[in-house]
Amino acid sequence: MFNHSRNMQKTKTNDNAPPPQRRRIDYLSSRLIVECHPGDGQEPLHLFRWWKRIFELLDLPLYDPNHHIDRTHFRCLCNMFHASLKRMPKDLKGKFTQFPHPNHPSLTSLFRRCYELYEIDPTKAPTIFFIKEGDHEAGGRMEIKYAMKIVGAGRDKTTIHGNGFRIEGTKEEGKEVDMQDLTMKGSSQSMSQSGLSGRNGLFFLCTRMTFTQCGFGVWAKNTRGRLINCVITECRLSGIACGPKALIELEGAQTKVDGNVTCGNSYLYGLSTCDTSSRIHLLFPLTQESVSTTNAGGGNYGGKGEIAIVDNDGNTIESINESTEQESDDDY
Repeated sequence: MFNHSRNMQKTKTNDNAPPPQRRRIDYLSSRLIVECHPGDGQEPLHLFRWWKRIFELLDLPLYDPNHHIDRTHFRCLCNMFHASLKRMPKDLKGKFTQFPHPNHPSLTSLFRRCYELYEIDPTKAPTIFFIKEGDHEAGGRMEIKYAMKIVGAGRDKTTIHGNGFRIEGTKEEGKEVDMQDLTMKGSSQSMSQSGLSGRNGLFFLCTRMTFTQCGFGVWAKNTRGRLINCVITECRLSGIACGPKALIELEGAQTKVDGNVTCGNSYLYGLSTCDTSSRIHLLFPLTQESVSTTNAGGGNYGGKGEIAIVDNDGNTIESINESTEQESDDDY
């Protein structure tokens, strides 16, 4: 009886013991993570070396949103991780948020809330938005009203469906909306909406993005934007449309504007300039033939404004479409 009770007690004790995996983690954490204060001359450098090696094996890329968020979180956990992990690139420093977000069912909701914070105190508003891999609903027009960076996981990984981006905000030297590595895809309910529209607002920079099945792919008025290695395809209206006092610059060998103007309107083009003050510049060595192809309607380029190939300083190398003399009040 005595032995049986002791055995039962032993069994009960073992049942309450942490599982082997948990014990191993506790053992490692008690020896690999210790309190430290970098800069006090007593840093456990041997442990820094261990953690640097561990993080190198984990291979957390700087620009993959999923892993960049992990990297940022790790650096905030403790001084040891902060000292062991590489610093963030300068252009990815700042307050950040991500989508999907537990408090916001749509991107429109998230951007709206962040702007509310910006109006209260600009220093409290996120300036970096990570949009994770997957298909996401815009939930309405996504209005961007202050300078920020929006980063997807890759144009073949992150797709936003529905209404596009609208870039507003007060123009200010050195301030911009920087977007990269995602696809903006329109829907039957947003056939007249641009994938991205800039109107009297901040300079916008798009890198490695795709705009497809939108109204206009990219549209601008009284602002400036640059597209680097972007693809604009299968849009109902013009691929790129410049309104009055707008300049859109195209750069990068992967830049393509093809298969647009699916509505067939002969007044629309792959590259459209609707006013004499409208300009579309292709940075050399890009050519019209390499960029704008197989567009319906009026063809691959046209309008009342300038379309030209330029050098790095903006000097014209070749004129593709010259500006007409009389300004127009027309607006898309």
